[in-house]
Amino acid sequence: MTKKLSASLEDYLEAIAELCAAEGHAHSKEIAQKLSVKMPSVTKALQQLVDMGYIIYNTNYPVQLTAAGCAVAEEIVQRHRVLKRFFTDILGLTPAKAADTACHLEHVVDEDTIARFVIFSDAITK
Repeated sequence: MTKKLSASLEDYLEAIAELCAAEGHAHSKEIAQKLSVKMPSVTKALQQLVDMGYIIYNTNYPVQLTAAGCAVAEEIVQRHRVLKRFFTDILGLTPAKAADTACHLEHVVDEDTIARFVIFSDAITK
């Protein structure tokens, strides 16, 4: 990632990507519901993501990821998937606990470490 995102802004990008994948669009209200935050918080975060060049946001229209936003969101989603898989398949955590733990750690684990989680997980499960 070229621009450093806070954990909160990463959560917004991840939520937008997941909503777009599941429903084909991401409206501010849906983002607020998904993240359990109030609309003013969503508006502020979306404006920051616009300023960083990660999304296109116009009131009353769905939020769209830019090419840069799509790439960063995919990295975030991939980190979450890898960590969740490790916690469920290798450590035997419940899916809910694994998802919660992955959500916290995905913001501090770098790509090299994620790659090592994948290598280790693949070696253990073969």
